[in-house]
Amino acid sequence: MGIESELVDFLESSIKDGANKARDIEIVKFYYGLNDSPWPTLEETASKFNVGTRERIRQLLNSKFRDNVSKSSIPSLNDFVDAVESRDYWLISELEEKVCGSGLIDRESHIKGIFNLVEDVRLDCGFDFYTPELKRATRNSILTSKNIFLIRKSSVKDVEKMLKKAQGLPGRCGIANLEYLNEELGEYYSLVSLLIESSPTSWVRVIDDDYWYIFENRDNTIINYCEKVFGVIEYCDSARLAATFRNALDGRTYKYPYPPEEIIEEYLRSSVYMVNIGSDLKFIGQTTKLNEIEKDLVSFLDSGRTASFPELRDYLSEKGYGSAHIQKTTNSSPLVHVDKTNGRMHYIYSLIGHRISSDDDSSVIDVYEFYLRRLRALLNAGTDETREQAARKEQHILKEWLFKDKTHENCAICGQEFNVKTLVAAHKKPRADCNDAERLDPYIVMPVCLMGCDYLYENMYVYIDDASVERGLSFPNARAEASFIEHLVGREVDKKWLLGNQSYFRSPNKALQRTSR
Repeated sequence: MGIESELVDFLESSIKDGANKARDIEIVKFYYGLNDSPWPTLEETASKFNVGTRERIRQLLNSKFRDNVSKSSIPSLNDFVDAVESRDYWLISELEEKVCGSGLIDRESHIKGIFNLVEDVRLDCGFDFYTPELKRATRNSILTSKNIFLIRKSSVKDVEKMLKKAQGLPGRCGIANLEYLNEELGEYYSLVSLLIESSPTSWVRVIDDDYWYIFENRDNTIINYCEKVFGVIEYCDSARLAATFRNALDGRTYKYPYPPEEIIEEYLRSSVYMVNIGSDLKFIGQTTKLNEIEKDLVSFLDSGRTASFPELRDYLSEKGYGSAHIQKTTNSSPLVHVDKTNGRMHYIYSLIGHRISSDDDSSVIDVYEFYLRRLRALLNAGTDETREQAARKEQHILKEWLFKDKTHENCAICGQEFNVKTLVAAHKKPRADCNDAERLDPYIVMPVCLMGCDYLYENMYVYIDDASVERGLSFPNARAEASFIEHLVGREVDKKWLLGNQSYFRSPNKALQRTSR
């Protein structure tokens, strides 16, 4: 028998018969997350049932339940605690799957509410709820994020220490590889990797045994390079930028290897600070000023000029710079691309990208970049806010991106034209699974109609593969829906709705992946 059934049986037997008995049972169930809300407040409970104040609800919970219940009153709670304690940590979603599968709770029940119930029954369970940053989860974070962890409280300090070490590594390596800390992390490796991957500001790429990662809200050597480079140039080919940055990293000394060029390029192309213009990248972050030798170097290499090292050395020596300073600025600078094709004695040096000229009209930006900049302005403040309930701060900008000045638009799934009031700005992948870079990319959304396509796509009964609509998960006992799905399958999707990272599109045949994974 499940927790809810045993709780109801206990309440039925312990609450005296009366006009309010059924209501009181529903109040207890609601307060412990067995209905709508995962973690109701006393005020929320009082409002829902129109029962006085928070104090009245507290008194009712005490008199109808807490004062009467014992550790043995709801036996399934012991099974729940045993399930939790079978591991040292859980993602809430994983624990939900386990206890739902065992019949302890149903899909409408909420883990946090069950934990509140465990606590009020006075069972021992040494776990608590944490965000990916190892902050104790608040009501707001539990409401708005799937990436909440249950961690054994006795191990949290050790995990904090290991996570802090991992968080500091990208600042030294540019992009870090968690494998560098494998031995130090020991038994905490898997948990730390999940915490990193679940952070809304992380970028992660796992290739075989390599776990590359970076945090975009922390000191970031790669972005520091961009702040310098894009104060001078307007845009740059992504492969050339990555090669130059890797060369600059090689000029530093650190005990761990630096990331390969392809990892640097992959990160740059998906960074929250970058706009992709074909194969080129444009930076939308703040820029920094050059020092004097860098100014002179850029001036010498202006207008697409190339030079050998002797030419650069002689020019900078005449300016009064010492040999060590010259060597560092020429051979290990993020501003200078070094072509090493012809060997060490024949390096060719050139400016990394297209120089910003006085004739450039920086006010002219395309529509995508305009909306990208508006969305990325939300980055520091975060994308969620709490009023009476959680709100998506970026959503109105995404809707404007799709529908501004339009009365009609085509549904990306079925292709039919609808009034914009009948369309939604549908996320290509669930918003809760998006990191901040993905949430704040205009290409994360597409117009989908409320006439059926939104429901079918959201539940993956249809999905987009390459450029066409495909049949997804089975939809049993659904004749009308099956006919509608059959009509959609094979339809070519308009190319404009396919723009952006292709990993935004989910399929039932592979695990859901972040752009950053």
